[in-house]
Amino acid sequence: MACLFTQGLVPGIAFADRDCRAGAAKGGDPDPAEIARVNVELRERLASRTVAAEIKVPMWVHVLTDGQRGAPDAAVKSQVAILNSAYGGKFGGADTGIRFVLLGITRTRNADWFRDPLSYEQPMKTKLRRGGANTLNLFISQLSQLVLGYSTYPHWYKDAPGYDGVVIDWRSLPGGALRNFNRGFTGVHEIGHWLGLLHPFENGCEAPGDSVEDTPPQGHPTEGCPTAVKDTCPAPGVDSVHNFMDYSFDTCMSEFTAGQAERMRQMWTAYRIPKA
Repeated sequence: MACLFTQGLVPGIAFADRDCRAGAAKGGDPDPAEIARVNVELRERLASRTVAAEIKVPMWVHVLTDGQRGAPDAAVKSQVAILNSAYGGKFGGADTGIRFVLLGITRTRNADWFRDPLSYEQPMKTKLRRGGANTLNLFISQLSQLVLGYSTYPHWYKDAPGYDGVVIDWRSLPGGALRNFNRGFTGVHEIGHWLGLLHPFENGCEAPGDSVEDTPPQGHPTEGCPTAVKDTCPAPGVDSVHNFMDYSFDTCMSEFTAGQAERMRQMWTAYRIPKA
């Protein structure tokens, strides 16, 4: 799985720090060899196809609850609005041309799935997920094992279609209880992975990085929201501290780059829509 964010809880207010580590279905983020292989495969798949300039992503949201806790519909709709604003460039940066169309909200009472969706991922997704490779299934629960969210990548779909989707903590939705991470940008970040983006600090200062030309090489993730310029690699360009795919606080995040927008549309065309 892509991107598991660690969180620490104290009474009343939940605090969090972003961090990524291996997930269940695929055993972790792509390594440099896999990234290079996917880049070759992507070029081959796009050779005879036209990259979509605008994309409307059909979306199902599956709310898990233990009977007492769980995301209300109003928060879900606010999350979808945040997605469309973020991917539309409303906070800064590029308009990616990607929009999300909410098809429906399901609500499932299951305490085990709510509290530990990673352990129960297979039965949960088998029962709840809808549509094919081009349908975003967003599962909202309260993640255990100290994580905020995780996602699959587009090129994983062909081998594990039943696991496809994004899982986030309900407290990361707009107005949620996770201090510094309650503007809905965990969902923005994880769906970026679902659309094919890596972190700007992928592989540190080494090639192939995140395979996007206009995100400069970055040695390590950003913590908090730095007030000074952060530059962790000798190559030109400063760190992408305001990028939705870094690990900054939600208050610091504001943008995708034009290159990231193109990369997502390429991955969508290559992996998430059927070839005519």
